Amino acid sequence: MKKIFSIFLSAFLLLAFGVPPVNTEERAAPFYPEITELKSSNHLFSQYQQDVLSANKNWFKGISGELQFYSYRAKKDDTVISIAARCSIRQDTLATINSIQESTQKIEGKMLLLPSADGLFIPQIPENSFEVLLASEYADKTDSPQAITFFHEGRQFSFLPQEKLSPSQRSYFLNPGMSMPLEQSVLTSAYGMRISPINGKWKMHRGIDLAAPRGSRILACREGFVKHAVCGNPVYGNYVVLRHPNGMESLYAHMDTISVEKNAKVATGQRIGTVGMTGQTTGPHLHFEISQNGSSLNPENYLKNQDRN
Repeated sequence: MKKIFSIFLSAFLLLAFGVPPVNTEERAAPFYPEITELKSSNHLFSQYQQDVLSANKNWFKGISGELQFYSYRAKKDDTVISIAARCSIRQDTLATINSIQESTQKIEGKMLLLPSADGLFIPQIPENSFEVLLASEYADKTDSPQAITFFHEGRQFSFLPQEKLSPSQRSYFLNPGMSMPLEQSVLTSAYGMRISPINGKWKMHRGIDLAAPRGSRILACREGFVKHAVCGNPVYGNYVVLRHPNGMESLYAHMDTISVEKNAKVATGQRIGTVGMTGQTTGPHLHFEISQNGSSLNPENYLKNQDRN
């Protein structure tokens, strides 16, 4: 009966007023005012900035205001970081609502949503590895009274006002997946507390051990500069430390040979040495660490192409 009425209504509107048929069972897509230029001279952009300022003031006063959205089509030199700075909105807010999983992701031509308030948009169904991290981290908060349900392009999000990325998620966003330091290897020891194979005591293992034949090529996981190239360390043996963007560093230990020098620039996948068993080790392998601003991170959260066998 409902369908018959819908057909009758559409026919009546078309004949009487020239209005094209409308599918009453589908909700029309929301309209978001499009900002053409991120300049103060643009009326809509100026209004958007006022909405952002008002939302921030309300938050500090403990007032929950209405969430507003504008749209903007990214131009040639735009990045999510540069747009966030121009709009006075956090980059993780823009990234999560627009499904941008890496800070270096090309966004030219992409129609972006610009929310008026800071926070994280957690997808109900993740579609990339970054969203999987988000969904697992904030699963217990998406049903909280503070969470706001939002639909965009057929997807459901939970908006968590003023929530920020965790240090590990921020590192993932700023430092997209690193390449494996070995072409083939076997993970023999994971990151975390373990019983040391050297002295039999519990100790924090701040990296991962990748077993491979002696002489196997060791590759730079990402472009950067050689911070240290050391031979004969009593613990790490021969080792190399690379300095990457955004305060990230990677360490390669127990090397047989080192083929780079201090301060040299290296490219992703470039050979920096070979697997050995120097220093404190019970067999040939690569001890691999990642840190950011001095804080140790689990390498398995950042490495891509993780088929080690």
